Amino acid sequence: MTIQSSFKAAVVAATALATGIATAAEGEAPAVSSASPHTIGAAKLIIGDVAQNQQFYEQMLGMKEVAHYSAEGVYDEPIMGFEAGARLALFSPKAEAPIKKSQFPVVLIYVPDFDAVTKRIADAKHPIVHLPPAQSGPFRIAIARDPSGNAVEILARPNQPAAVGGSKLIVNDRQKAEDFYARVFGVKPIQRYKAPAYDEVLMGFGSEAWLALFEPKGEAPLPKSRFPVVAIYTPEFDQVLERVKAEGLGFRNVKTSNPAMRIIVAQDPSGNAVEVISR
Repeated sequence: MTIQSSFKAAVVAATALATGIATAAEGEAPAVSSASPHTIGAAKLIIGDVAQNQQFYEQMLGMKEVAHYSAEGVYDEPIMGFEAGARLALFSPKAEAPIKKSQFPVVLIYVPDFDAVTKRIADAKHPIVHLPPAQSGPFRIAIARDPSGNAVEILARPNQPAAVGGSKLIVNDRQKAEDFYARVFGVKPIQRYKAPAYDEVLMGFGSEAWLALFEPKGEAPLPKSRFPVVAIYTPEFDQVLERVKAEGLGFRNVKTSNPAMRIIVAQDPSGNAVEVISR
């Protein structure tokens, strides 16, 4: 199978985002950030080999390790970042079998040097596809795959620093997922995109990075990792915890070495694990 055919559906998904960005540029949509006290702290990708994946994000996208967490026999997790903004956590579970990856992007990264970045990725023989202008409009978008098969959406943003733009969760039912995040975090939709192939909403958190809930219409639900795929910071931990309990979908407490930091991992209606951190 060619790279182009393997990425066909993912290109459709990225086209939706490009259309939404164009609308926002015309002043017809609200800003990505909102007045929410909750913020997207990190997009979290489930990976295999740590060294291979970390090298990809360092050498291809110019990210640096800003923190590193691990538990022997459980996980290894380098935290990657740019100069500021949300982080990208590369989470390698040690006792969980690899799960099939969605063909759709699970993270968006803005880059000022689009040509250089995408050329590096192509020259290194990593899968990458460029959206044609007919689909991306005035924007330049490419979709690459990291060594673990995670689809990474790359969007040109000239004269601005590179940044993690958003975490994209694959959901089974967009409406149920949207209602869950609205009830638990009090966040509101800031963009919607709908077509025969997908149904997507962007939820506005109090940060530049957003949370996308993406329901693919042509992809059967895939198994979910028990480990988090997004980290959300909140100064209202107790209130959020009570709302998570009221949802009845389950959560678990995470022990930390810092008594002042509290963490839970909640389940959304699609089975995505969501890390909620007091901050």
